[in-house]
Amino acid sequence: MLFYILIAAIIESLVSLAGILFIFLGYDNFKKYLPHLLSFSAGTFLAVIFFNILPEAIEKSDIETVSIFTLIGFLFFFLFARFLQWYHHHEGNCEEHEKIKVGGHLVLAGDFIHNFVDGVIIALAFLVDKNIGIVTTTAVLFHEFPQEISDFFVLINSGFSKGKAIFFNFLVSLSTILGALVAYFAAVNIDKIIGPALGIVAGNFLYISMSDLIPELNASKKEGNGTVKQFFFIVMGILVIYLVTSLIPE
Repeated sequence: MLFYILIAAIIESLVSLAGILFIFLGYDNFKKYLPHLLSFSAGTFLAVIFFNILPEAIEKSDIETVSIFTLIGFLFFFLFARFLQWYHHHEGNCEEHEKIKVGGHLVLAGDFIHNFVDGVIIALAFLVDKNIGIVTTTAVLFHEFPQEISDFFVLINSGFSKGKAIFFNFLVSLSTILGALVAYFAAVNIDKIIGPALGIVAGNFLYISMSDLIPELNASKKEGNGTVKQFFFIVMGILVIYLVTSLIPE
């Protein structure tokens, strides 16, 4: 199982190189598609929670334990995100980013911690079940792609050259592998903590999907067509995870 965990962690680390697209597309072009990417990402997380994580957790544990740790996971990651205020770069504009121009190093520090946690979550998912690990990794990748491009934009505004921004963003993304290894070797008796572990993962995914989706819905000034598009991409995200789950052999 360690092989699958390492492959998943390495793939997620490579997503940090998505900042290269910024060079060719420009942030203004990227921003046009950001709401759709976030809605799609939210859909994938919601699908993984309700199609994979919670059913598996309840089967291996009891609903009360799973519910408690899902709530604990949600609240923990809410506080974690508040501590790392940089988490919502993608909702800012150039003027907002100028205010944190001297904080490029804080962006990297926060990214290091965030990716480390991603590695832990991916490893726990694989240790519980390979199929859950695959769909969990898929959802995390869809979320990381727009976030990594946004991180690249913040680093550029903080004074980094494009080359250095790509290099350092990739360097800190390697903490995903570190987190995965720590979780793998620490969770020796994973069978005893399946309920709590999956509950925390579900809480994390629930927080991410809500924190990405709700601000976009509240901030949107579009009526009708805009809402339809958001709903469409949420459903598309759900369908992708459903198809991935269906195609994975038991």
